[in-house]
Amino acid sequence: MAFAMAPAAHAQQSPAATATSDDAATATPQAETARPQAAPQGDIVVTGTRTGGKVADQPVVAITGDSITNQGFTQIGQALTNQPQFGVPANSTIGAQGSYGAGQSFSNLYNLGAQRTLTLVNGSRFVSAAASSVFGASVGTPVDLGQIAPALVDRIDVVSVGGAPIYGSDAIAGTVNIILKKNFEGLDVTGSNGISEKGDGADSNVSLLVGKNFGDGRGNITFNAYYDHQDGMTRAARFVTGSDAPFLGKSTSATGPQNIAYFGGDRFSVVSTTGIPTAIDNIPFNGLSGGGAKDPLFGSPFQTITNAAGQALFFNSAGQLVPFRHGTVVGSFTDEAGGDGFRVGDYANLLTDSKRIQGVMLGHYDFSDHIRFHAEAWASRNIATNTANQTLYNTALFSGPGGAGLPYANYAVSSTNPYLSAADQATIQASLAAAGQPTNQFYLARANTDLYAGAFSTRSSLARGVAGLDGDFKIGTHNFTWEGTVTYGQVNSTSNQVGLVWQNIENALNAVVGANGQITCAPGYKNAAIATLSSTCAPLNIFGTGNVSQAALNYINAPAISRQVNKQFDAIVDIKGSLAHLPAGDLNAVIGGEIRRESQAFDPGAFFSGTYSQYAAIAPVSGSYYTHEAFTEVTVPLLSPDMQIPLLRELTLHGAARYTDNSLNGGFWSYTGGGNWSPLKGLTLRGNYTRSFRAPSVTEAFAPVATTFEYGNDPCDSQFINGGSNPATRAKNCTAAGVPAGFTSSIVNATVQGLGGGNPKLNNEIANSWTVGGQYEAPFLPGFVINADYIHIDIKNEIVQPGVQSIMQACYDSPSYPNSPFCSSITRDPNSHQITNFSDTFLNIASQNYRAAQVSARYSLKLENLGLPEGAGVLNLSSNYLHEFKNQSVVGTGSVQYSLGSIGEPKDAVTSMIDWQANRFDWSWTVIYNGPTKVNPNNPASNYQYYNVSSYWMANTSFGVMVNDHFRLRAIVNNPFNLGVTYAGPVPQFSANKNWDAVFGRAYRISAEVKF
Repeated sequence: MAFAMAPAAHAQQSPAATATSDDAATATPQAETARPQAAPQGDIVVTGTRTGGKVADQPVVAITGDSITNQGFTQIGQALTNQPQFGVPANSTIGAQGSYGAGQSFSNLYNLGAQRTLTLVNGSRFVSAAASSVFGASVGTPVDLGQIAPALVDRIDVVSVGGAPIYGSDAIAGTVNIILKKNFEGLDVTGSNGISEKGDGADSNVSLLVGKNFGDGRGNITFNAYYDHQDGMTRAARFVTGSDAPFLGKSTSATGPQNIAYFGGDRFSVVSTTGIPTAIDNIPFNGLSGGGAKDPLFGSPFQTITNAAGQALFFNSAGQLVPFRHGTVVGSFTDEAGGDGFRVGDYANLLTDSKRIQGVMLGHYDFSDHIRFHAEAWASRNIATNTANQTLYNTALFSGPGGAGLPYANYAVSSTNPYLSAADQATIQASLAAAGQPTNQFYLARANTDLYAGAFSTRSSLARGVAGLDGDFKIGTHNFTWEGTVTYGQVNSTSNQVGLVWQNIENALNAVVGANGQITCAPGYKNAAIATLSSTCAPLNIFGTGNVSQAALNYINAPAISRQVNKQFDAIVDIKGSLAHLPAGDLNAVIGGEIRRESQAFDPGAFFSGTYSQYAAIAPVSGSYYTHEAFTEVTVPLLSPDMQIPLLRELTLHGAARYTDNSLNGGFWSYTGGGNWSPLKGLTLRGNYTRSFRAPSVTEAFAPVATTFEYGNDPCDSQFINGGSNPATRAKNCTAAGVPAGFTSSIVNATVQGLGGGNPKLNNEIANSWTVGGQYEAPFLPGFVINADYIHIDIKNEIVQPGVQSIMQACYDSPSYPNSPFCSSITRDPNSHQITNFSDTFLNIASQNYRAAQVSARYSLKLENLGLPEGAGVLNLSSNYLHEFKNQSVVGTGSVQYSLGSIGEPKDAVTSMIDWQANRFDWSWTVIYNGPTKVNPNNPASNYQYYNVSSYWMANTSFGVMVNDHFRLRAIVNNPFNLGVTYAGPVPQFSANKNWDAVFGRAYRISAEVKF
């Protein structure tokens, strides 16, 4: 991928009115430009300043629009994720999908969270699509990058840390500014199709870009229409993500490794898709503690239904009892390696199935030489489906004290159910009698994939409009410009999935043989209060899998529809210009104001609002806030090359400040100051200090406290007792809590019900950040530019919903155990020592520290300089490197948690490109390197049989040929060497987002472009 790093203000005027899409790609930050003149404001797009002047105190990485399309990215989110500065996004088209937002794609600069990356389009805010439910993918107002068509992108500027005083809240990590093509004239139609070597994951799209200048070049209208269809995939489509892949578990071998070891084929052994019958209401015995042991969760003895030979039984696909094959015990109540347990890894999303249709119109018109108008109109319709997710389980593991017959507990089933064969009825009754239980009823643990496989769809529609006026005037010899812009955006999202109604399930499960000899529902049933697809009871056969009739599915299924509405209004006015003529240039300043209103409303719908199924009632979330903001900015040139002062060739200072009055929590000052110094021609040094902030979001402030389900690594579990920053303190506190040595915690693998919600008393997050670096253009090597910057970010008062794992760590890692509020926020059963309840609300209790160095270099070589013919073209070499020194956080009194070195965040990451551009063809290679990582940097290496994860390499190539002046063909091969994911020993540990090409495998794309 092509990219460059340059100071923010090193921008040039947009291409001339006759520019094509190829011309537009040249509008990237340049190493040297002339000092800006009184050009129309709309013609200069500078990220990181409003002065329109030369501001070079902030590092910027720029990605060109042509490089995005030439590399075959159909979503600009994945183009960002492939860059080393970006961490795994809170949501994207790859991997698990946040509830109520399938297919949405967010950016995550420096892996500090999508809510701490401000995304702009043409320097203006863009309405968020994120759900405000606590079950959504991300809090805050992250922008769905899938709503912005790649063909419309001129370039993307990524500015580190300095954006808050310029643009306001959320720019703690930095600002992503997506700059669109303008002044396009002509017609460009591009279609492409891609598919993996395995024949799946197909994607096809078509883009229409048309533009027209009018009024003797005073105006332009550009229109883009984009359609993309992506086929989805479940994790079962690839070995490395499916149920048969290697995984980590705790070894219980007396002779082999005693630490966390490698196993193959994870199975959730307490349930199956076909059903595991038990004589006693507990979880099926998985061999963890030896024969005759008692259930550590419930205290009762294990007892599955057995045959005459004493073998544990389960139902096969046809619904007949057969011996259950146990896998290898892995030190967990729930998991085994291999065997007949539930293949949980197969039931998760790998790639969303999506259809996107988008239309954008851009226009501007000069009413006179001094007054101009610009506008944008956006409309889109996106439909995305999470192909699979964990299903709804019926198991005693989730029943707590309630016992069988609850929506999430074991099924309680009649032993004479007519769907059971006579032989199976006799086997079940005999096993019940042998266990000393009544023979009329048994219990069944089941993963209900044939009732609900975890798929859900989200339909979202975007409407957005931007309109503004700008102009210029002179006072004496001083040039001034003014601008006023109003933006309104709205995203309506509807998520739809299967809603299983428990009362109707019980009715349908109570099957009998009717007078006509047909199996029917027992008479006297009462339907649930919520309407299902059919009100007529149909008997439900839950033995085996796929034996459920459509009539039964209609009877137990109610449409589960939830809705989200996000609205954004933003109005900005400013005036800028030259206040004084200094010897080194003009002192430029800006003063302006902004009014912004954000509102979000989540309606869970009738099904989720009630308690009709395994789901607890989900609360609606709605709220709004507004801001009144004033800002100013000044650029002071102190020295210029014309002064010819040794080692002081150029010196410029820059400062900005913004006061934000937020209706939620009052006023806040953000500010930045810095400058650039050029001691020698070609060398510029820069630095800045910024105080930025992030205001609480609607979710964080307004979500009501309601039921939630969470799981996490219990510090008192034998896998994690030696972890944390002070293992001795952790062990001491767990002992004081009464937790025995060698304890195995169920919350590590299975969710526990608790309470979670918002907090209307939240304050702003505050970040104190600085950068220092420089740019060097070698005079002896024309075309070579290198940039290097150090990034330092400290966040305090960080808003987090800690999660039960962080709450447990803050409790047991504290030297003042038992501390409040953390220890009082969790409840352990005094007998089993399992976590049975927790409270998890948003609080200003975290801090985070980030340190990194980023370096980029680019070199353009005209091949004719090497003696080749003039038509040989240009060889462009570029590389973008990030080295992280620190990324760590602390929640309350918990241990330091290290993000650096974990999967998806290596210490070293590089994206490099070799690009050969000739008159009639181009050929490029992109190479990505992510350095080695660790399975879990927050646990000691001694806990693991295999701890280190190997480095990751990937290569992609693209070849384009210009058949004639109007027709171009392109072929793209991703992962041409078919490289796989990296392994720690035999244990695969990877991020599907960062290592997508390795997961997907070799893939091909071909595109054709026609333009006039």
